[in-house]
Amino acid sequence: MNTPGLIITNLSLLVFGILLVLAGIRLRATRHPAVLHLVIYLGAGFLAFLAHVLTTFDPPPLPGLPYDAIAQLGLNAMVLTFGALSLSFLRKNRAWLTYYWGMTVALLLVWSVLGFNLWSTLATAGTGFNPTLALSQTSWGVAIAVVLGALFSAFRAQPSSKHLNRMRYWLIAVTLHAVAGLVLFISPAIFYQAGTLLLVAGSVLTSYVVLTYHTADLYRLIGTALQFTGITAILAGIFYVGLSATVIFGRQNNNLFNIFFWSVLLAIGLAVITPPLWQYLSRFTGQLIFGRHSQNEKEIVQHFSRVLSSALDMQRLGDILIELMDQTFDIERGAVFVNERGSGPQISLRLLAAKGIDELPGRQFTPDSVLIQHFRQGGKLAHQYDIDMLPAFANLDPGERDWLAGLKMEVFVPIVRYGNVMAVMAFGRRANKSTYHKEDTDLMIALAEQAVLAMDAARLFEQLANISQEVTVLNTELAGLDQNKSDFLSIASHELRTPLTHIHGYSRMLLELTEEEAQDYSYVKTIVAGVVKGSERMKTIIDMMFAITEAHAGDMPLLMGPVKLAEVVRQATGPYLTALDERRIAFATKGLDELPSIEADATRLVQAIENLFSNAIKYTPDGGKVTISGQVTTLEDIGSAVEIVVSDSGIGIDPKHHQKIFDKFFRVDDTDHHSTGKTKFKGAGPGLGLTLVQGIANAHGGKVWVESDGHDEENLPGSRFHFAIPLQPAPILHERSTKQSEIETVHWNKKLVLKQTEKD
Repeated sequence: MNTPGLIITNLSLLVFGILLVLAGIRLRATRHPAVLHLVIYLGAGFLAFLAHVLTTFDPPPLPGLPYDAIAQLGLNAMVLTFGALSLSFLRKNRAWLTYYWGMTVALLLVWSVLGFNLWSTLATAGTGFNPTLALSQTSWGVAIAVVLGALFSAFRAQPSSKHLNRMRYWLIAVTLHAVAGLVLFISPAIFYQAGTLLLVAGSVLTSYVVLTYHTADLYRLIGTALQFTGITAILAGIFYVGLSATVIFGRQNNNLFNIFFWSVLLAIGLAVITPPLWQYLSRFTGQLIFGRHSQNEKEIVQHFSRVLSSALDMQRLGDILIELMDQTFDIERGAVFVNERGSGPQISLRLLAAKGIDELPGRQFTPDSVLIQHFRQGGKLAHQYDIDMLPAFANLDPGERDWLAGLKMEVFVPIVRYGNVMAVMAFGRRANKSTYHKEDTDLMIALAEQAVLAMDAARLFEQLANISQEVTVLNTELAGLDQNKSDFLSIASHELRTPLTHIHGYSRMLLELTEEEAQDYSYVKTIVAGVVKGSERMKTIIDMMFAITEAHAGDMPLLMGPVKLAEVVRQATGPYLTALDERRIAFATKGLDELPSIEADATRLVQAIENLFSNAIKYTPDGGKVTISGQVTTLEDIGSAVEIVVSDSGIGIDPKHHQKIFDKFFRVDDTDHHSTGKTKFKGAGPGLGLTLVQGIANAHGGKVWVESDGHDEENLPGSRFHFAIPLQPAPILHERSTKQSEIETVHWNKKLVLKQTEKD
């Protein structure tokens, strides 16, 4: 081996040794599969060059293992391992690696058998064919072909710009390996000079990519080199022209003083113009090579601040942020996610604004999420590349990882306030396909810092708007309470004043009875009956108010016991049979006798059915029909239940009032046109009957609702009130407590007579 070849081989051995040590150190720290493959790759290369160096010192040969054959085997193992390293680097699945390693081991075993002369004599006898060379060529060809196929497949997958940048480096490394192999098989004699340099360069580049997560932007690196070379060439040309002119001028005058004088002037002139000329050329060549103008970060941040200050609501802020992201970084796609308020300790990211995307799903992160902790602990941003590659994100929740990958973004920049993640800006690929550089990420962080204050202001504005809305709702509710009070006073003026007037009138008549009138039994009875009728009417209204108050508080007392609903309906409808005859309203029942007994408060059920029945009579014209039917059914929110349906052929109810009719004091007609009557057509009551029915249903764990096609006094669509309570009673039963207004008054006069007799 000649001296240059020996020097190159020894330097190559030194380089491989250093790289092997660095890779071993990284392997102990990470245990990453790609690093493990790199160690094997560098180890095979170190073995190959060590064996080749040993051949120059003529050491004692190993029995049956010539050093040349060991060097050739090491090169084959190195290039085959490079294929496995490439598959691991490109994150191919385990099946790919398994199949490839199986092929690699088989090729190396076959080469070992042939290369160490076990079969070479038999294989080459009389043919002139060298099987070891053919097998080496096959190994190099297979390895390079597999790598190129996997690499081009990865390029077509359109990875992030940082992944793309690393793969460009890898493509250069593959090219260097391929050319080195070509040199080896064209002229093995010159391989250990030119070919070795290519192989070492490829190995250094391979190690750099594997051991460095953030590789320098290749395009920018090449562009910077071209820019520096171009500026240097231009300035060197200027210097050369100036210097040549000075020398020529001095020689013509043959005057050393002139040469010295003009040289000094030239040096001063060049010293003055060089700095501004360098700056100008840097801007010019930068625009020519990189296609962009230099950005003034201070001006951009000031622009951010001015524009963001105009955003007074969250949606507007999101739209402005997307617009600024696009203007500054020329993004193809981007998004702003805001942390939903009221989600507790969870970080619930909701899409606020986006560009280049139709729709993106939100995602909920736990407070201890690796990504959220990275954002909170000073990790100003995270590249999707970091999330895919860095060990710090290895324990990221798989669901969170899949969501982030599905966004197809490049960089995630949090908007953090006092450790709370308020929002996240996601930057997608740039229109020119270039990666984001440090000055770009610095601008992103500056944009996030400006957005913090704007988002605080927007949230405050949002809170004020919510408070204003709540105040409006409260005002509406207060107005409703005032209206309820007005309705109550209006109704009370009719419902309570009318019986009170009767009581007062008949009481005055009773007080002013003459001795002769007092002897008239029938006349006195009529007066007393008027007083009793008025007091019973007042008692009914007051009892209803007490019951509704209890129902509204969720504490209606129930006296539970076995109840037959057919009997309940008979008691509830009995007092109205005379009115039905007078108004010629047909009445029918259906299926009531087949209903099972249930545990309920019979008195309350009678109240409920009576109010529904009275309501049906009042809104059914003379000559109509009222039907009460019953059935056992299953309802979604109750389960097995018994259902009573009170149907009529009346004027019906507008669907817009189907919910309101169960509100206290609500009546479809105007209170100013109120007329008292329990069975009169369209005779209004206090507006409490249906509210009481609903309270009784709720107390039993049931519900009440109405069905009607609409209000029509000509076509008479009718109404159907459904009253349903569960077959099984609620687990907690209320004991009945007696109110003063509910004291039984039936035959009260007899009780007084008995008490008076006991006193006598």
